[in-house]
Formats: sequence, structure tokens, C-alpha cells
Amino acid sequence: MDTKQIASILQAKNIYGNSESSVERIIIRAATAAALPDSMYFDLRRFKDPANPIERMYKMGVRVFVVVNYDDNMQRNYPDATFIVVENINTAINLYINAVIDAYKGRVIAVPQRGGNCCLKDWMYTLLSAQHTTFATTRYVDELDFIENVSHIDNAFDYAVCEIPEHYNFHCISHIEQRDSVAWDDADFNIDYTLTETNARIQLTGRGKDISVTIPYCDRIHAEDAAHCLCYLVKEGLYKSEIHNKIFETLAIPDSQIKMRDADLNIGIISCFSTVNNIYSISKTFDFLARQHQFEQRAAVIINPEMENFTKSEFFAQLFFLAKSAGIRKIVFIGYFEQIPHDDDIRITKYDTAQDYIDNFDYDTHRGCGIIFKGRKYDDFADVFDFFNVGNHDTILEVSLTALKHNLNYYRSLLAPKTKMIAMVKANCYGAGSYQLCNTLQNNAVDYLCVAFAEEGIALRLRNITLPIMVMNYDGRNYKQLANYRLEPVLFSTERTRKFIEILRARGIRNYPVHIKLDTGMHRSGFMADELEEFCELVNNSGDILDLKSMFTHFVAADDEAEDQFSELQEHRFMQMADTICRLTGRNPMRHICNSVGIERLTQYQHDMVRLGIGLYGVAYEATDKLMGISKWKTNIVQIKHIDVPETVGYNRRGRITQPSRIALIPVGYADGLNRKFGNGNLFVEVNGRRAPIIGNICMDMCMVNITGIDCRVGDEVIIFGSNTKLIEMSQAIGTIPYEILTGIAQRVKRVYVE
Repeated sequence: MDTKQIASILQAKNIYGNSESSVERIIIRAATAAALPDSMYFDLRRFKDPANPIERMYKMGVRVFVVVNYDDNMQRNYPDATFIVVENINTAINLYINAVIDAYKGRVIAVPQRGGNCCLKDWMYTLLSAQHTTFATTRYVDELDFIENVSHIDNAFDYAVCEIPEHYNFHCISHIEQRDSVAWDDADFNIDYTLTETNARIQLTGRGKDISVTIPYCDRIHAEDAAHCLCYLVKEGLYKSEIHNKIFETLAIPDSQIKMRDADLNIGIISCFSTVNNIYSISKTFDFLARQHQFEQRAAVIINPEMENFTKSEFFAQLFFLAKSAGIRKIVFIGYFEQIPHDDDIRITKYDTAQDYIDNFDYDTHRGCGIIFKGRKYDDFADVFDFFNVGNHDTILEVSLTALKHNLNYYRSLLAPKTKMIAMVKANCYGAGSYQLCNTLQNNAVDYLCVAFAEEGIALRLRNITLPIMVMNYDGRNYKQLANYRLEPVLFSTERTRKFIEILRARGIRNYPVHIKLDTGMHRSGFMADELEEFCELVNNSGDILDLKSMFTHFVAADDEAEDQFSELQEHRFMQMADTICRLTGRNPMRHICNSVGIERLTQYQHDMVRLGIGLYGVAYEATDKLMGISKWKTNIVQIKHIDVPETVGYNRRGRITQPSRIALIPVGYADGLNRKFGNGNLFVEVNGRRAPIIGNICMDMCMVNITGIDCRVGDEVIIFGSNTKLIEMSQAIGTIPYEILTGIAQRVKRVYVE
């Protein structure tokens, strides 16, 4: 589609530049790191997007821009660009996507998104692709990803299977949902399910049909998804037993999230498996890898790429362009036997099998490398992950980077536009991880990071975290590291301030950034009011050695409505002390007092900055329904036993059997951070959606749970916690707080980062 046609669709006010430029796809996210030159960028400004997104996109090769504000400087700065000027960007996006859907002559199948367990979209795609050219939406984080993806639909596809977001703001999504949408009620058929230990048999009768199919899963949820797909095929006259029965027997559960884990030698392993493995799906994974600044080099391993309606030369031209944009210089293809075009900047290697890749893997050339594995299913790379010891079946803490961004943006929505954000990342980001989360925060324009000790800040610098980093507990001994790694200490006593000034003067350092902690009632660290005059005299006598960046205090009880009067007193004391510093030094550092709950309850005190801590990680006292828990601690059943009365379970015979019971062994114990107090029924874990109590004493490396009456087997997932509500329930059960549960999870529990 050329830009003149697009301008007409968007009801543009003006168009500047070449009105016949061609556009094949759209970009809405300003922070994307992998963009193709034939894209059109909608300048939609959201929470703290890059300062100049048009310049960023232009450097990537994009030449068509949809904007609201235009001036002559834009044409001078980007002389070969085309600018389509519209009244409203949101409206323009809606008009464009509606036009794409209206122009599509095939059948749209709108699949409802249902949590993370729905296989409808992927299974419909697999079943339809056996006979027809089929488009399917790829994994997406939110509606913007979905809209970008849908813009690729064209008449080369007979069917388009679109998984509709649960919540959306753009009305074009409802337009997609209404267009030829499928009714998933199946009222025309009678469906019977036979569940066994290894599979599920689905018997469908009605409309003169009597059909039976089998799927390799034995639970009701997946059986119902398969039944929906079968009903659709029968209704549309598409079902062919000789083709589809075999497909039903081999359906795979999609693992469509991007997951990141650590391997040996600072190698980062990133995986993404989805039924759709086309250029758009690959571009999203390359984009994710490009945003992981902790890696010194980047590589990709691809199996079974789909070229769709591209020629081979077109596909590889786009693939190589995206790889170079993402900083990827090595691409490995497994099981792809055709000749691959040469590219001077990309090293291409081919292997027949995953085992060949393992046998030839060279650790020395991959140190500090981030490797992304892109395929259709986990089994494609199972042997590779076993080789790197990053399989999916260990006890893990799964951390959602998507939830982290959601929580960040929720708190931002409570702030004035100019209020800065400090993210508290001490204690390994409250147990969730360190540089992996900090990298996401950096990519999402947080203003400051704050750690407890210099060592934490140094570790972040070594992983290419460049944001300003505050160090709360500077101990006066590691000044060289502070300066060498550009870490900003918090000054909270006269002695420490004097010592630090002497150190900086001896090294000839000027204008070194520092922060001032004031004690207004916590009586932990910080200057008291009667110490400020001496402190300010030190600062003044030091000349330009110190750069006072901020001054702050900490609410004692921001979460306690009964203590609001004391919180108000703290604010009053803080302002008086801050005014004193400004008056005595002639400087005006930024001010901050609000922690997470302060941002929610006492937003009137937000000042220049706020400090977001536990709320960032999904725990709050007021906004529990508005935040997402970022962590899910889970493991798997490794053994099941049938125990009869009067046997006991565990040490000291504390787990007494009062009726015939099924007992499951799970590989997590107090050495992993599962507090021993949770034993003997004080904690329920979740097995296939059912609550199962821990029975007996918790052991060092494992514990036992009572699964009597629960349909489960060895290998099934066990969730220890996966929500804010469960975390609070756990902490209350043993008289502690969620902070202790989160920070107590041992480092031997592998962290897997998901987007």
C-alpha cells in the first residue's frame, strides 16, 4: 500500500514527502530494537518512550511516519522521509487496522484469550494449515503488539486466526472480533469426554456426524479446547478424518512466552516457541535479545522458519536486516537444508540436528553471549537445554518482565508527568533477580536505581546497566569502587561526609553526585535536624567537590491510616530540614519521601521523585487488584505414593495419616527458602488448580504434600505461590511479611525471566 492510499484511509490533514512510498507493516512501539525499512511508524507517545522516537526509527531505516505535530525542521532533518499528519494517533491506528480487516477477503477466526492455558489459537492454526494458507497472531505482550501483528494480514491467507486480548482500548480490536467471529458455544453438538492416564478421547455427535478424535493430554481443559476446534472444522465442512485425526493425536501445548535463563560462562539462554515461526515472530524475539544489554555478543539458533508468502531471497534479506539491527552476528540453522544467501556481516552455520549443534558447540567463542533459540516447540531444543542445564523441569522462580512493566506503569499513572522514579533493586531485586530486571527498568526509562551496598551496584555496572545508581549503605571503605563504577552514595552522618570529602579531594574528583538522608522519625540512618548546620558547613567548605543530587526521608507508617497524622508530621519535618539545607548551602537538590504505599496513599507528597520498592514486584496493600505478581515459584511432582493408616510422613513422624492417602514428593525444601514453619499443614500448594497441604516436617531439599482426591501424576506442575494474594497468605501463616518470603528464596532456585 502506498502512502497516498494510507493518507486517505487515515483521513490525514496533510502529507509531506513522497506520497508513493510503499508500506508493508506498521510499528507502534517506539522502543523496538528491530524494525524493517518498509515499516510505517505511528508516533504514539506512551509512558516515557525514547526522547526522540522519530530519529530512532529513521536510523533503523524507517521512512514513513504518522504524526500529529509537524514542522519544517522535520523535513530538513529527515529529507527522504514521508510524514502523514493526522488529527489523532489513536484514531489513525483504528482506521488503518479497520481498513486492513475490511480489505481481507478470507475468514477471520476470533479466538477469545483465556488466561495462559488456552490452546485454541495455536491448535486452530495447526489444523487449518494442513489444507489452507493460514495466518495466526503470534505471542504478544499487550494490545499494541497484537495490532502490529494483525497489520500483516493480507489476501495471501485463506484464514486468519486472531487471539483477541482480554482487555483493550482500541476499537479496531472489537472490529476484528466481530468480523466473521466464531461462536464457541458448540450447541449443535453433543460432546462426550473420556479421560485416561495418557490421553483424552473426544466423541462428537450431531448434524448427522459421529466423530471420535484423541489428543495426547488427559485433562478436561485441553480436551475442551480440542473439542472447540473439532466443532468448528465440522461446522465449516473442513473436517477430514484422514488428515485431522493424525494431527489431533500429536497436538502440542504451545510455550509462546520468551524465557531467559543463565547458563555457564555468562552465557544467557533465551527461548521462544510458538506455532507460528514467521518473520514477525522472529523479529519480536530478536527485539527482546537486542534489549538485553548485559550480553557482549548475541547469536540466534533457528529451527523450521516459515517463509509464508515471501521468496527465499526476500525472507533472508529481512532476516539479516533484523539480525544486524539487533546486534546479532551469528545465526545457526538446524534442519534447514537449502542454500542460504551470503551476508558479509552475519556468520551462518547449519547443522542437521540439535545433537550436531551440541557436539560442535565452542564455549570459548560464546563467553558473555546471549543465544536465542527460536522454534515451534520445546522438544526441538530439549537436548540443547539439557546440555546447558537449563531444562524446564527444575524448581524455578519464574519472573514476569511483562508484569514488572505493568506495575511500573501503574505507579507512574499516579504521578505528575515531571515526577521522577527511583526503582529499589536492593537484595537482588527483592529476590527476583538483579541485572535482568534492572535491564528491563532501564529500557523503560526509570530515572534511578537504588541498591543497599556498593557490591550490588558494581554487579549491575558489570552487566552494562548505565542508569544512575544510589547506594544506601555506603560504609566508608569502598570509595574507590564508588568512583570507579559511578555509584552515588547516600550521606547520613557528619563523620562519613567528612571522610568522603577527604577521599574525593585526594583523588582530585569534583562534582561527585551524592544524596542526603534525613531522619524525620524512623530513627534508623540519617541526619537529625541539629546536625544540619555542621553538615552544611562541611559542604560549603568543600567547594565544588560534592554535587547534592537529592535529599530524602522515609515514611515510618505510610500504610497505616491510624498514623496519617504522624506521616503528616514527617512531611513537615522533612520540608523544614530540606529548606534549611537549601538556605545554608545555596543549593536546591531534588526531594523525595514517598515509598510504594506512599505513592498510593500519600501522593500529595510526591515532590520531585518517588521510591518504588515492593509495589514494583506486585505486592501492595491498597492496589492488590491493579498490580500483577511478578514471581511464580513452582516445581514438579517427582514421586507419588499411596500411604495407608496408621503410617506417618516425614521426620519425627509429624505427618500422621488418618485415612488412605496419596502423597506427592516435590523437590523444594528449607534450603531453597521454603520456611520450615510451613510444614504440617501450615501451607497449601497448588496442584492442577487444587489446594494440597504440606504434610509432615519440611526437609532440607524436599517436602511432601497430600494430593488425595486431586487428579495429578508425576511430572505435573506444583505452584508454591503465583499471586500477591498467596504471598500475603503465606507471610501471615508464619507471622512475617512478603518481603521476607521473596528475599528468602535461595539463589540455587533458578530464575527464569518471561516476557
